[in-house]
Amino acid sequence: MGRSIIIEAAINGNAPRELNPNIPYTPREIADDAIASAKAGAALIHFHVRDPESGRWVQDVPYYAEVYRRTRASCGALLWPTFPFEGTAAQRFSHFVELARDPATRPDLGAADIGSVNLASYDRRSKKVRGAKFVYQNSYETCRYFLETSRELGLRPSLQIFEPGFLRAAFVFLDQGLLSEPLILKFYLGAGEQCFGMPPTLKSLEAYLEMIKDVRCIWFAATLGGDNLPMVPLIASLGGHVRVGLEDHQYTREGQLSNSQIVERAAATIRTMGHEVASVVQTRETLEL
Repeated sequence: MGRSIIIEAAINGNAPRELNPNIPYTPREIADDAIASAKAGAALIHFHVRDPESGRWVQDVPYYAEVYRRTRASCGALLWPTFPFEGTAAQRFSHFVELARDPATRPDLGAADIGSVNLASYDRRSKKVRGAKFVYQNSYETCRYFLETSRELGLRPSLQIFEPGFLRAAFVFLDQGLLSEPLILKFYLGAGEQCFGMPPTLKSLEAYLEMIKDVRCIWFAATLGGDNLPMVPLIASLGGHVRVGLEDHQYTREGQLSNSQIVERAAATIRTMGHEVASVVQTRETLEL
């Protein structure tokens, strides 16, 4: 029997245009890219904003608001922003609070990266680790703030799972009543030079599925640092949903695809398998938003 499979497009992240000129920077570019990705089949859009002049990653509410207004003027895709690495929990989540004050800019999802991880990559040719001094820190108290604030705002949170320990933390917050089923989980698999996360394999997904077997979850899988398109048949066959996009992999050596082209390829694979690509309405129903 066919299923409705959700495609999430993570359209820019912190990736520089030097890797792929299709990575959107300005609010107009981000909105146009979100609209194109939605037309290609992505019901869910994740994005970062940047300073239009310098291209530097920022958290300015006016830039976020412009993306929301421009995108929603043309399509109904579900949108959720990122949050920064540094600052207090309140500072890091403040743009969610500000955006939620106005229905025109209200995020469709909350968010929490519920654990800490060494976000580093390893160059095997030079034998050097990039990001060797950086630790992405999210204490239990920080995660609690993200989840409590998401709940106060009425936003069901997307839970980013970089490592299996993140999933165990999610179960702690579920037991404490800060989360409710179904959990929305994003399994971030690590490929290429990434030296964190489970590898993009069947056994990795099976390990995660074993962990969630007693909990009602809607799960997605992404490959950070590698092409997730070859994983789409496996993800779909195991009951998952798909995340693709230029945040996760820049296709520098694979033809410098655009986000809409990546989504189109994921959608084609899903349909070839006898499934349908979930609409925005179906996605809202599935995620219980």
